[in-house]
Amino acid sequence: MTTSYLKRRHRLAAAIGLVGVLATCQDLDVTNPNNPDRARLERDPQLVQTIISSAYAQLFDFWQDDYPVWVLSTMADEFTSGFLDFGIHDMSKEPRLAFNNSPTYDDQDINLDPWQKSNAILSGLADAVSALESGTIVREAGVDVTTRALAFAKLMQGITLGHVAMVLDSAYLIDEDFEPLPPPAPLPALSPYPEVLALAIEKLEEAAAIADTATFTLPADPWLFVSGYTAADVAQLAHTFAARFLSSYGRTRQERDDAPWDQVLFHAERGITRDLTPNAVPERLFHDFRRVAARQRTITPGDFARLDYWLVGPADSTNGMVSWVNLAVDARTPFAMRTNDRRIQPPGPMPTDTTARFGKYFGYHRATIWNASRGFYHRTFYFYHRAGRGNTWETGPQLVLTVTEKNLLRAEALIRLDRAAEAVPLINLSRVANGELDPVTVDGPPDVPGCVPRKIRPGPMQGQCGSLWDALRYEKRIEGAGIDQTTAYLDARGWQSLVIGTPLQFPVPALELQLRQQPIYSYGGVGGPMSAPAPDDELCPVALPRCP
Repeated sequence: MTTSYLKRRHRLAAAIGLVGVLATCQDLDVTNPNNPDRARLERDPQLVQTIISSAYAQLFDFWQDDYPVWVLSTMADEFTSGFLDFGIHDMSKEPRLAFNNSPTYDDQDINLDPWQKSNAILSGLADAVSALESGTIVREAGVDVTTRALAFAKLMQGITLGHVAMVLDSAYLIDEDFEPLPPPAPLPALSPYPEVLALAIEKLEEAAAIADTATFTLPADPWLFVSGYTAADVAQLAHTFAARFLSSYGRTRQERDDAPWDQVLFHAERGITRDLTPNAVPERLFHDFRRVAARQRTITPGDFARLDYWLVGPADSTNGMVSWVNLAVDARTPFAMRTNDRRIQPPGPMPTDTTARFGKYFGYHRATIWNASRGFYHRTFYFYHRAGRGNTWETGPQLVLTVTEKNLLRAEALIRLDRAAEAVPLINLSRVANGELDPVTVDGPPDVPGCVPRKIRPGPMQGQCGSLWDALRYEKRIEGAGIDQTTAYLDARGWQSLVIGTPLQFPVPALELQLRQQPIYSYGGVGGPMSAPAPDDELCPVALPRCP
């Protein structure tokens, strides 16, 4: 992937391939009040700004919600649950199953939600950007704010397209270059995810370029639901998302190895300098994943979902995690760890009763919850509380993009570019301040009792103190849990951490395939197409001490 991106001139017809519209309006000659025509937008600058300024809230509504993010997180063994909701049980059980891409599947929203909702957002943005680039001027109190609107629109286009490219195998390239084709013209071809990614990066780079030469401040509500974001902040957001997408699009370890790490480093070095923390508003902007993740309906914290041992287990200073890993999957039962990572465990012994004990981010509670028939391996004593409890998911700041993620993207790029010594201080920033752990060196964590992380995969090095590569991966997973629900899955497939048979991407939804009169297909399942190979994530991408 390079910065010379493909140009596109064929685009989706009037309804933009939205299943719900096309399924009921086959002649495409229907006025959609949520997707006004471009001629109308050129006459209504305020409507242009409304479409652009509301895009982030629409994105937040499903990328921080339930579909597809619960499946992504649990397939990555970040969170775990014994519930059937949102397709969790189907997609996180072992052995892994192929994704059921059926139009009658109860949880078809796993791939249908990102398909439909992203297309709807992109459709509106395409028309709004077209209006701006055709000369529509947006004013507030007599002041021309067109450049602000255009920079933000490009940012939202890039983020939306990037999310699509991360999880779906192909999509329509929806932007302002589309020239509507009158019926009965056929639907355009689907473009593979590398081309969708290319368009996403193009939009993010355009957003950064526009913002770099502009002076403006975004209104808080509804743009990003946070005050004081300037043109410089918009450029930094664009660079941060570009770094995330360029590093994470790879479906396999080889594809992640081949990512343009020099470009990842370029964008990460220009990324955010403060965390993005939009302020939740009940019924308008709320973090439903966090509500479910931190739920405590009675006295049991984390009664819907808890933290998977594959997330916290590398911090165990006993042989508890090693023993757990070496058991048959169905024989794995919850156990109490001991760790020096203060994000997981405070100083002192664990309680022997069901009294909760709180680390900085996560907690310990001995209740064994969830139906045993769904797998003892889903059970864990560790729950999530970093974002608070009660109604914190719908009020106050929501941590959704962090400087720590940007720093760790830089660190991974530096390691892969054979500049590991420069990655060390970036890893130590959160490791020392938040985990209260001893700093790492190029040799890895200090090889002392209580080393964090330890190697936990079966093999000759199991139980030994980890490498710098292990420390990077551990740090990114611990710091990212409950912050962004896609990152753990994107990283795990590129690091080759997923359970064998996990789908490496999702297909075009069955309803869209039926509309296109194409065969329904899917991915995943042990031995199935585009399914994860056996995990081998401790293999370093470059020569480092303690690497197999």
